[in-house]
Amino acid sequence: MLKRIFIFALGLTSLSLGIALITNAHLGTSSISSFAYVLSMGTGLTMGLFVFLTNVFFFCVQTAIDPTQVLLKAVKQLPICALFGLVIDVAMKLTTGLSAMAAGSWFARAAMVLCGCVFVGFGISGMVFSRLAYLPPEGAVLAVMKRWGGSFGTLRLGVDVFIVLSAVIASLLFFGEIRGLREGTVAAALISGPTAKFFLHGWGRWMPHHGVID
Repeated sequence: MLKRIFIFALGLTSLSLGIALITNAHLGTSSISSFAYVLSMGTGLTMGLFVFLTNVFFFCVQTAIDPTQVLLKAVKQLPICALFGLVIDVAMKLTTGLSAMAAGSWFARAAMVLCGCVFVGFGISGMVFSRLAYLPPEGAVLAVMKRWGGSFGTLRLGVDVFIVLSAVIASLLFFGEIRGLREGTVAAALISGPTAKFFLHGWGRWMPHHGVID
């Protein structure tokens, strides 16, 4: 159990740092944080706060679809969501200096995005492999699968598309143009998944008895 907690905490921290690196490169942000990023730019409030509120929204969706054990789900998921938002805000501050250093070079910012994608992939793999808890977007997908069936990968992609479309609409409402969605967003979408799969197999080699989720 202690190993699982450690792996989950390491994954959550790595995911937060990866999102911060991608975002502070100013070449877009990851799909899961895109709506929160646009709201943060539009209101001046922190991205971590809106990441938390986005997760609360998906928790409500999850419980509306599957209203069983709501209290247990809340206890297992919402504190982690609050911690996730807090760690993202800390990571955003810690990586601000890197953003300033890379500001004059697109290639330096692209390198930040690639590093961020590796951290995101590693973070996702750790959180998935620990099987300790899951965030509400994944919970909503699992609730849909439990009630109506479907493919996890396809449904999770649908969640990402919904978040990105929400970010586009919010950006148009706030600024009259699309902001926060650029080549970094595409790179994160294409690279993070395969990277997570790679690290999942690495966790499996380290803890073979735990099994690998492919």
